[in-house]
Amino acid sequence: MKYLTIALLTLLAWTAFAVEWKNLDEPHHLGGRRASSGYLQGKVVLVDRWGAKCPPCRALLPRVEELWQSFKQKQCVILGGHCAGWGSAEEVKSLVEKNGLTYPVYEGAGLAAGEPDFDAIPFLYVVDETGRIVYRGHDERLATEALVTALTDMEAPRDLAQWKRFLDWELENLPARAFLRLKAFKKKFPKEAKAYDAQAKKLAAIPDLSNVVELVAFAKKAKDPPRFGPKDKAKEKKYQALVKSVFDKCAKLKDVADPRLQQEAKNALADLAWAKAAF
Repeated sequence: MKYLTIALLTLLAWTAFAVEWKNLDEPHHLGGRRASSGYLQGKVVLVDRWGAKCPPCRALLPRVEELWQSFKQKQCVILGGHCAGWGSAEEVKSLVEKNGLTYPVYEGAGLAAGEPDFDAIPFLYVVDETGRIVYRGHDERLATEALVTALTDMEAPRDLAQWKRFLDWELENLPARAFLRLKAFKKKFPKEAKAYDAQAKKLAAIPDLSNVVELVAFAKKAKDPPRFGPKDKAKEKKYQALVKSVFDKCAKLKDVADPRLQQEAKNALADLAWAKAAF
């Protein structure tokens, strides 16, 4: 019974999201792509807290959409969190349509715990993969710079300490991504990587890990697809068929046993579904 209780507690800990987000359910959705707390795991997130009755907020909306179009193929999400009392749902939906907003827009969306305090809007903050707030304020340029820096740091950490910070977090929360990062870490820091031998064995023992690793790696590439010219129609069709084939083949991975790995598989499949829809 003791060991069963410990196992249950461990499973519950894995099921809880590492970074919790609020108001991402269907009743709060006001426009753009759907999102979820689970989907935002492992992403860099820029949150725009705004109001429909706020002129500076309305002026910012098309620029936020431009930013989203520039970065939506990366491991990031721009999240529009409308502020209660600053406009009706109808007013917000009208602005979403008028500005052609395609990023997720929800009433009151933001961090569930630890959201920065603000007394003026528009208010922007950027959350990195591990849940660390790397920018908070009202400056669009600084928020964009923080987004770019957070993405760059996640993809190519600058030093050993940063490598370890992302790796340690992923080992706890994103086993497939941790496997891929550990592989790169061993090449860059072979001596230091020996300290992770025990974690590497635990990763390798997770059922279906290798399949989800392949899916996650492919989905990352599919989210930022190759550019095809007018003369590359045959190659483009072949690529589209490949994406659809991988999606169909890997759909069953959303039901793997490990809840952390299950969420990674669902997120990767969501990105592939998005890539298919863009064809």
